Amino acid sequence: MRVQDISKSRPLLAVEAGNRYIVLNTIKSMPGIRYMELKRLTGLSYGTLTYHLAMLEREGSIRVMRTSRKSRYYPSGVDDLEADVIDCIRSRTCKDVLAVILEHGIATLDMLSKLLNKAKTTVKYHVDRLKYKGIVEGKRIGRYIFYRVKSDTILSKIRASLLVSTSR
Repeated sequence: MRVQDISKSRPLLAVEAGNRYIVLNTIKSMPGIRYMELKRLTGLSYGTLTYHLAMLEREGSIRVMRTSRKSRYYPSGVDDLEADVIDCIRSRTCKDVLAVILEHGIATLDMLSKLLNKAKTTVKYHVDRLKYKGIVEGKRIGRYIFYRVKSDTILSKIRASLLVSTSR
């Protein structure tokens, strides 16, 4: 029986390179993708996908944002703010909340609830999520809180992310 050299210096096999290329391109075309969605789209087994994700992360080609409940995969050039925007836009309701705020400039909880035809508690959850991530801010005027995008930098990142997500 012959022992194989499995050191880091060995060249990639064609199959390995092909799989890694597929994983990387899927992440580039769908930043913020989650593991199971990536597995479904690539058709790779759990072990193979986990291996290639670890190798891509080790070589700096991708960035992984891990929380206690989920991990999202991004191309290496995505910064924290952009990752937060993409994370929110991947949720349909959150994306709709942002779209209404962008369209009107400012919005109240009542306005968002009526325009989106969603319960106030649902809208409030997503607005709070956007506030926590620093994407929107609220200003109380009288008995209403008016929500708006926090800065022009965030506004440009949202518009860019919305354009990418609608072109898919």
